[in-house]
Amino acid sequence: MKKSKTAFASVLGGNQLADRISVLKLGPSPFPLWISILIAVFITVSAVDDVRLFTTPDRAQYWLAISCTVAYWLLWLALAFRPKLAAPMFIVMLATMLPQEELGGPIIFSYGAIAVSAYRVSTRNLAVMVGGFLIWQLMWIPLVSGLGSAQLWAYFPLTLLITTPGLAIKVLHDRAVRVEEIQRLVERNAAQAAAEQRAELARELHDVVTHGLTMIAVQANVGRITADSGAQDHALAEIGAMARSSLDDLRRLLKTMRAEEVAAYAAPALAGSVQPSPATIDLAQSVANTQRRLSGLGCPTTVSTSGNLDATPNGLRSTLQRLLQEGSTNVVKHSGANTQCEISLDVSGHNIELVIKNLMTPGKPRLPVSGTGLAGLRERVSRLGGTLDAGPRNGWWCVRAVLPFKERERLP
Repeated sequence: MKKSKTAFASVLGGNQLADRISVLKLGPSPFPLWISILIAVFITVSAVDDVRLFTTPDRAQYWLAISCTVAYWLLWLALAFRPKLAAPMFIVMLATMLPQEELGGPIIFSYGAIAVSAYRVSTRNLAVMVGGFLIWQLMWIPLVSGLGSAQLWAYFPLTLLITTPGLAIKVLHDRAVRVEEIQRLVERNAAQAAAEQRAELARELHDVVTHGLTMIAVQANVGRITADSGAQDHALAEIGAMARSSLDDLRRLLKTMRAEEVAAYAAPALAGSVQPSPATIDLAQSVANTQRRLSGLGCPTTVSTSGNLDATPNGLRSTLQRLLQEGSTNVVKHSGANTQCEISLDVSGHNIELVIKNLMTPGKPRLPVSGTGLAGLRERVSRLGGTLDAGPRNGWWCVRAVLPFKERERLP
């Protein structure tokens, strides 16, 4: 997005030197089809008329005049339909014109061809055509026509002058095309950014809703199967607390999304980067809440922390909280009752490492498995410049995430 914005500014006049140099690389510009057909009809009628009027069999250089007429007819057809062939056709026409002392239509069509070619052909071919025409004038005017070298002072400026309008139109057309391409690029980048934001929203909603609903479902099952009124009251209290916590998470998510949307409009150059969350999350409290909930669901959990957790940037805390939620959700889903669980959170240097592991138990998952939670978290951690590994290790299922503090706003 930033590159597109810079390029757009350059097109509008930000870098005049680059624009001047780019003139030398301008390619052919298009004609509407009806103009090409009109040129073809007009030049064909003119060529036939030239043959009728000026190429009688008793005239000197009869076949040379015929070949010159055919040459300028092919030249203009090339300008109408095949601009890449215009330069060689123009050189052929000049060769047929050089020996002729009297030139009528061909020389007029030569000037017209130069004027049209300034818009129609590439700049390199135009340079060949203009250079060839100037050399032809140096040879034909004083040596063949008998007009004298003084006429060069009129022919030369006229040749250069007639190229100016077409070349100016070509430059304006090329700028318009570049602006249109940049606008399409900006729109494509905006659509891509919107798609990424929708994917980010889907991951956030999965993390928040799945965690809360999973814990509520487990507590509801506990309350349903137990006959202890105290345990039922505890389950209902947990359900209420988890529902409120999930609502708070949703509110935080919506608040963050709105803040990011405002920031994207205020600074579109940063729309593709990862924006820090405005919500400050207490990591120690989040770990304690996760331990309490897992232990309450029959998964005895131990926690170890090291380093200064308060040094963790706010932009990473939301991801760490989601990692805790998804990790604890997976423990509840995939393990049996009384499964031992361990959580460690370590701040070392400019990194924070989170490890959630539980003893692997045989049997089917307690709740259905979606298969999207860890994949979404792995993508999110990767966008923050970190790594996430998940898999069995010595009888334990281990989820390990490492997030760097620095350069976290750079996309991979």
